[in-house]
Amino acid sequence: MEEIRADGITKRFGDVTALRNVSLEIAPGELFFLLGGSGCGKTTLLRCIAGLEIPTEGKVFFGDRDVTDLPTHKREAAMVFQSYALWPHMTVGQNIAFGLEERKVEKKEIQRRVEEALEMVKLDGLAKRGIDQMSGGQQQRVSLARALVVRPKCLLLDEPLSNLDAQLRLEMRSEIRRIVKENDLTGVYVTHDQSEALSMADRMAVMDEGVIVQVGPPEVIYRQPVTSYVAGFIGETNLLRGTAREGNQVEIPGATLVATPGVEGFQPATGSPVILSIRPEAIEIVNPTQATLAGKIIERIYLGSLIQYAVKLDDGTVMQVTEQNPQIIRSPGENRVGLKVATEDVTLLER
Repeated sequence: MEEIRADGITKRFGDVTALRNVSLEIAPGELFFLLGGSGCGKTTLLRCIAGLEIPTEGKVFFGDRDVTDLPTHKREAAMVFQSYALWPHMTVGQNIAFGLEERKVEKKEIQRRVEEALEMVKLDGLAKRGIDQMSGGQQQRVSLARALVVRPKCLLLDEPLSNLDAQLRLEMRSEIRRIVKENDLTGVYVTHDQSEALSMADRMAVMDEGVIVQVGPPEVIYRQPVTSYVAGFIGETNLLRGTAREGNQVEIPGATLVATPGVEGFQPATGSPVILSIRPEAIEIVNPTQATLAGKIIERIYLGSLIQYAVKLDDGTVMQVTEQNPQIIRSPGENRVGLKVATEDVTLLER
């Protein structure tokens, strides 16, 4: 395993700037996620780390080595692609062995390492099978085995599960994390899937328009987003506009809420406009007399283990509310309900 460091990376494609002075440190053995919407720069950053793109400005380090101008194989990194990039005319074993043959490894060693790689991804004994005889999940495992067989220090993954069905995606999440940890790899994983990132990452970086907006462990990113973009991108949330008052109080139409700053020490000037983030599952439906916020249920979606409500407040704002393991099923109508939320679940965003 090896530390990966991006230092002031800018990447331009003609008039388009895909990355803007991005700096990032990934610890040895860490499974780190680059997350963001389409066009945010996450794949370009991964390709700069991999050596598939050369930064316009800035440097990439693996440990103490400046690898900015080195090709991928000399960085001791291996890449797993969204499309698997397997040779359809080759067997499973031949696909996995390809990188070793290019490195002029002797045949007996190739055979041994191919078998070892197949064991890692739980495809023992399938070396002679044709690629067209493998399911999508098995093909993704072959792609992983091909990356692992060259014994990289870093494993780079570009949306590797996006072509799989929902059940296979769930199974492969734990498999990829297991492979990274058991083989002492540093992993960098690109995705736009928030649930993938939250369930797998040690840490993550949320990107937007070529810059990193926030870096941290999944639980911090989710519970303490620093901006409305991060709050809205990582899971569902309610964004409320208000006016800052003293003592982290925020005045919104018809009520005043006490909030917790997403950034430690952030204190907006009294009277300035601010934005609050409240997660749907943090809201409790109570009697209107017990809550600061009140309104009427206008929509209900029953999903078995949870219910999603849309509650229209007196000022017209619609709040999304999620109840886990619901004991009472409420119907839309004229009856008013109160919405109760703890101070630590009302996040005051920096912007």
